[in-house]
Amino acid sequence: MDMRPSGNRIAAAARMLALAAMVACAMPIATRAADGARTATQAAGVTLTGLRSWSAPTSTRVVLDFSAAVTPVVPDSGTTHRLAIAVPGEAVARAANVPAVLRVGDGVIDSVIVDSGQSGGRFTFALADTTQFHVTSLAPEGDKPYRIVVDVVKPGGGAAQDARFANVAAVKRSQRVRVVAVDPGHGGDDFGAHGPRGVFEKNVNLGVARALVNELNNIPGIKAALTRDSDYFIPLHERYHIAERMKADLFISIHANSSKRRGSGSGTEVYFLSLRGASDQATKDLADTENAADLIGGVPEKAEENLVNILYDLKRASALQQSQLLAETLLDHLAAERRLEQRGVKQAGFAVLKSVEFPSVLVETAFINNPVEARLLASADFQRQLGRQLATGVKVYFERAGVGLGDGRGGSAGGSGGAAR
Repeated sequence: MDMRPSGNRIAAAARMLALAAMVACAMPIATRAADGARTATQAAGVTLTGLRSWSAPTSTRVVLDFSAAVTPVVPDSGTTHRLAIAVPGEAVARAANVPAVLRVGDGVIDSVIVDSGQSGGRFTFALADTTQFHVTSLAPEGDKPYRIVVDVVKPGGGAAQDARFANVAAVKRSQRVRVVAVDPGHGGDDFGAHGPRGVFEKNVNLGVARALVNELNNIPGIKAALTRDSDYFIPLHERYHIAERMKADLFISIHANSSKRRGSGSGTEVYFLSLRGASDQATKDLADTENAADLIGGVPEKAEENLVNILYDLKRASALQQSQLLAETLLDHLAAERRLEQRGVKQAGFAVLKSVEFPSVLVETAFINNPVEARLLASADFQRQLGRQLATGVKVYFERAGVGLGDGRGGSAGGSGGAAR
């Protein structure tokens, strides 16, 4: 038998050898391509997309936005004159709109210097004095990206603010006036709802609140004060605690409404606290949105305060009864000029209304995502009009509640209604 390979067998073997050689050559190429892709991904790293600051009476806050989560190397808190946050081990780029040096210069933080590159990032805070700091990392929330929030304490700021609140309480005692705490919702990195053409709720709320305080302070027997007087963030529970430290008789939180559908929704409504939840889904959604302010502003979640859980007593019942009367009276006067639809008085579990020390309401002035109402809300004239209407409502509320107003010169305020303390 002839054992020599045939021509066909030789050709087939040659083809198999050629194919094996091609596969062997291709495998390193594919491996190198995969390794290259991973290297490119690692090289891309993360981008610092935002860097901004806000100055408050007690601290200065700096927020760093990132395109993805990072692992910062920095203490959670401490005392220092110069703070550095390192993001090692991955490429960190700086977006074109982010400055290499953020100059703050508010007496708390001089500047923030950004060093970024393929080996990592470093963010150096030059402080004006040795002071305390707190650093918090925040996961994305709503339209907010991954953030690092740095709060630097203003030396003496807490004492100065305490003195301001104590002064309001002292005026109440000496002049026998009724104190109204006016709370502009949102602030700082918590913009609230957005309207067309760059109208932000936090700015509208502050404008209306300032107008209301100005009007109230022109009424004999009333002293009004803001919980925040410029653009900075205050946690929800701290808002009503501020009012308690002022020894307030009323608490009015100013907000602007927004609906899920762009351009829809209209009118004004006033809320007081519900202990049993919201009356409908839309109201629950609104309360959930407003109550999320702490997460957006950088306050970690924590258990509900015991105050909210246990004080269902006569004091709570009286405060709720007076809150309903205040809400109804304010809405009557907001709807008086018929420029806005009256949507009624409603109840929901707004965290900012949970003090038992005074009647509390939350006013949703108008819909900021409605182009017509957004234009009104952005108007200083309309903000002043809302301030006048609300101030008149407050005065009428005191009359309906049987709470007399003194002349602001130390005379007896008279009356014994539920708002007096």
